[in-house]
Amino acid sequence: MDLFIVTGGSKGLGEQVCLQALERGHQVINLSRTRPNIKSERFKHVTADFSRGLKTVQKVDSVLQDISMTAFKKIHLINNAALINPVGSLVDLDLAEMNTHLVTNLISPLLLSQVCARIATEEKKPLTVFNIGSGASFRPIAGWSMYCSSKAGLKMFTENTDLDLQTARNKRIKIYHFSPGVLDTQMQQTIRGLKKKDFPDVANFKKLKSEDQLRDPADVASLVVRFCLFPQTSQGQSCLITVQDLEGSLK
Repeated sequence: MDLFIVTGGSKGLGEQVCLQALERGHQVINLSRTRPNIKSERFKHVTADFSRGLKTVQKVDSVLQDISMTAFKKIHLINNAALINPVGSLVDLDLAEMNTHLVTNLISPLLLSQVCARIATEEKKPLTVFNIGSGASFRPIAGWSMYCSSKAGLKMFTENTDLDLQTARNKRIKIYHFSPGVLDTQMQQTIRGLKKKDFPDVANFKKLKSEDQLRDPADVASLVVRFCLFPQTSQGQSCLITVQDLEGSLK
């Protein structure tokens, strides 16, 4: 049995990752502000608001320290929790919302990755850090300066950490940045509700929904969980992976 630690597992892709891991007989710890309607003896919910950064991660660290890792073969951290707002031009953004966004999307995943890497090293357990990224981390998008910047930061952290692990010849820890494509989630609903003046490309996102171009979170979650469980698929794999990569390698 493996241990899956999932952030933002109360809805969308995160909730589906929790469900998929449980269906395969693994232990799941969900870290989110609200508890999903998941009932299982192998499921544990920890209330965690990642906009509070260090304080929340220290709380999670304490919880993990109290859990016996003996029964687990491997540990998987799925950094999924993220915000889309604030959206708009720089002069119109709210300072507090900018801070909340960056702490949630960038600082907290980095801190939590360190906590899990330290615990996995102490417990001598293999660790997979799977950062849910976005195509927005590769290119600028009008109105999305915060989202593109936070996701690009997470991408660079992944690449740099992967380099550090290779340099140290540390084969026990693997880290990946995953671009899941456009999913049919609550975040997409929020995006479709944005004003054109704040997000000029909103019409294209509405079109994706109307033309049934959005991926099912359950299908993508299945790929994520299977990739974590079967390390042979990652041999020679870049730390930057896309949903298309997993669809090709996990047929």
